[in-house]
Amino acid sequence: MKSVLLICYLWCQTLCVHAQEYTRYDLPEQHSKLNLGLGIGLDYGGIGGRITFLPTKRLAVFGGIGYALVDFGYNVGAQVRFAPDNKFCPTFGVMYGYNGVIKVQNAAAYDKIYYGTSLSGGMEFHFGGRANFMNLELVVPFRPKAFHDRWNSLKQQPNISIAAEPLPIAFSIGYHFTFK
Repeated sequence: MKSVLLICYLWCQTLCVHAQEYTRYDLPEQHSKLNLGLGIGLDYGGIGGRITFLPTKRLAVFGGIGYALVDFGYNVGAQVRFAPDNKFCPTFGVMYGYNGVIKVQNAAAYDKIYYGTSLSGGMEFHFGGRANFMNLELVVPFRPKAFHDRWNSLKQQPNISIAAEPLPIAFSIGYHFTFK
């Protein structure tokens, strides 16, 4: 009987010591599954917002809507996050939605938004407690043939002066608020 009590006592002591090994810092950090970003760029629909759902730490699915100079634009897509636990997290994404706009001053009949596929590469900059972050991206839009045809026809018209050619790349910047 003494040996059974001794074994029970030692077993209880082992459990107590083992339980004290785990501090709150050893517990796995839960990642947030949802964030809302406000920003400027294709993935924000122009000047607007983007809601992002993270089914895993490394995969993000998003949708954005905003004002794109002539009308509302949208984008939907997915992003791979290469270092989700670091302060600086590189990303690569693909999206479909608005990726080109033609706006002619004093001739609204020529204004139009174009939709197509775009690729992006960027970086998330996490601050302090990692809850909120800034997102900065370089976006390569694959604009549709209709965009290029319209642009070339506008350049041929003598009554329209072209201020600047469309850039082959776009930039995106936004600040994201994380929801637990």
